Amino acid sequence: MNYLENILGELSNSTKNIDNQNISNEIIKSNQIFTHGLGRSGLVLKMFAMRLAQLGHNSNVVGETTTKSIHKDDLLILASGSGNTAQVKIVAQEAKKVGASIILITSNDDSKIGKIADHVVNIQSKSKYDNDDSITIQPMGSLFEQTLMLYLDSVVLQLMNEENINESDMMNNHANLE
Repeated sequence: MNYLENILGELSNSTKNIDNQNISNEIIKSNQIFTHGLGRSGLVLKMFAMRLAQLGHNSNVVGETTTKSIHKDDLLILASGSGNTAQVKIVAQEAKKVGASIILITSNDDSKIGKIADHVVNIQSKSKYDNDDSITIQPMGSLFEQTLMLYLDSVVLQLMNEENINESDMMNNHANLE
């Protein structure tokens, strides 16, 4: 069995019918963008927050010591394969209290956090709690996390196109104290 070919096939299937337009529109109109997720999903969102900063957006990762406060004209982007992660739900509820827009990226569009979010992006995969081996040969939430990264990289490309930003512009915002 060629595991890599199987994974690439799974990724191709899981990316079908995912819409970039809502998330890019919300990012463009937001004052600040906040990202939050736990575990591997959280790591992917940190990478996305970095790209948003390189695009010139005011991005924050929830829980970091330099994270600012969220307000009404801001956007919170959450990732949770199950859509029911307790800590992520608490963060969503707090953002909702101040009137921030919330986008949840999940594999469960009928979830507790999905009911709080303004927009839900559904990735066709399984969460770490699912036992459906027909979707993926990979363990736990691997397919969700991989698709999340590819999806958010495609959002970066869409933002580059819509905001007329090129790689040279992004390099001007790249960290230079490394």
